[in-house]
Amino acid sequence: MRPSAHSFRLQLVLCAFLLALAACSQTWAVTDFQSQHSSSSALELVREGSYYYVKHDFKRAIGPYQKALDLEKENRTLDKTIWKVLIDNLGMAYGITGDLDKAKDTFKYGISKDADYPLFYYNMACTYGEMKDMDNAIKYLELAFDRRENIIPRRAYAKPGN
Repeated sequence: MRPSAHSFRLQLVLCAFLLALAACSQTWAVTDFQSQHSSSSALELVREGSYYYVKHDFKRAIGPYQKALDLEKENRTLDKTIWKVLIDNLGMAYGITGDLDKAKDTFKYGISKDADYPLFYYNMACTYGEMKDMDNAIKYLELAFDRRENIIPRRAYAKPGN
C-alpha cells in the first residue's frame, strides 16, 4: 500500500525539521531537586517539575510546572531559555498524560508570547498528530520548519558536569 501524498508530505516536513534540530543537538541539564519543602518561586517550581520530568513522572511534573507558569503569567521572572523549557515541558507532560487540550492550550500560550520559537509549533504539530488532525499537524510542522533558525543555541544550555 502506497502512502498518500498527504502522509508523505507530513513525513517529509517532519524529517526536514528533525534534521534541523539534530544539527542543534540540545541538552538540558536539570539540577537534582528533592521536593521536601513548599516551592514558592517560579524557578524553584521549574526545578521541581524538571526533577519529576526527567524521571518520566510526567503526572507529578505537571503541578509544579503549572504553578510556575501561573506565577510567570502574573510576573515574568524566568530568563527566556528557562521560560521556553517550562512551556515545552509542561505542554509535553500534558500531552504524554493524555490531556491534549491542555497541551494545545499551553503551546498556544507559548506561541502567543514568542511567535518565533519553533519548538512551540513543533510540539503543537505533535499534539495535533495525536488528535489525528493531520491538516493542522502539517500546518504547524511547516511553521516550525520556517522558524528553525530560532532554536535555542546549544551554548544556552547547561552541560552535564559543568
